[in-house]
Amino acid sequence: MLSGRGRTALSGSWGLLLGVILGCWPASGWSQESDTLSLQLVAGKKPANELQVQTVNPGTSVKKTRDEAFRVIPFEQIAPAQRQTAQAIATSASMYRRLPTIRCQIDHRAYRFFADHPDVAVSLWRAMGVSKLDMFQTGEYEYEADAKDGTVGVIQFLHRSQTGCVVQCDGMFKSPVLAKPIQSRALLHVTTHFELDEAGAQYVTHQADLFVSFPSQTVETVAKALTPVSNKITDRNFEEITLFLRMMQLAMTQQPGWIEQMAGKLDGIMAGRSDSLLQVTAQTYIDEKRRQGEITGEPLTLEAVKPPVTVTQ
Repeated sequence: MLSGRGRTALSGSWGLLLGVILGCWPASGWSQESDTLSLQLVAGKKPANELQVQTVNPGTSVKKTRDEAFRVIPFEQIAPAQRQTAQAIATSASMYRRLPTIRCQIDHRAYRFFADHPDVAVSLWRAMGVSKLDMFQTGEYEYEADAKDGTVGVIQFLHRSQTGCVVQCDGMFKSPVLAKPIQSRALLHVTTHFELDEAGAQYVTHQADLFVSFPSQTVETVAKALTPVSNKITDRNFEEITLFLRMMQLAMTQQPGWIEQMAGKLDGIMAGRSDSLLQVTAQTYIDEKRRQGEITGEPLTLEAVKPPVTVTQ
């Protein structure tokens, strides 16, 4: 059995493993109460009503939901070489969680960019000084992550579409207090829905089903005992990721100069990714100005789309 210190390490590493599984998680977290970074992005204006996301449905782990989640995983659209492993993870998973269904205002291009390039989000966090997590793209659909505390993982996108993705993660946590490394395999199925409101603002509603298996019976037993804690961590991580996406939408539309600054500091990403981020920012900024002009009846002019003064750090 794991010692008391081992159980503590497992509890602490669980959130980090989830971060690797989800593909992005800043160590300090994001919160609607702590908006210091968001204030910098909007040049000192407090976005009390803007930096918010809506939880449509809370997270759950009930069997009925798990069975439903398994049925809708698009296994038939996963390559045969990977399909069997994905099915095995979902079938034998010792832990399951449907993460909260969350809705937020964000341009679909910004959402797609970070969903397709999680390494850029991670590099942004390093540039901002809020995380030490490394993530490198090692293949067309594969990434390697290192949290610098003994937690490492390999992330593979098994399927991508306009309505979601299926991700497999093989994670491991090493610590001097553990006799052996803690290993886990996970399958994450994210579904997304985009919509426009009456004013033309874009919204995304997304949810995710997480299946986790442990090769060690001992670790599995302890992990199940920690379920109340791990469920809260999982749900909160997903909310924080959504808050980050919402914050980036605000930055792109209200302070694109800050995005330009950060793009110049990014490292550990493939060539051209910084330029792609700036391109998405420009498109999002111009379209938001155009939308606001349609609401107010003011024409779109060069002066109207002139970016605000760049924020310095």
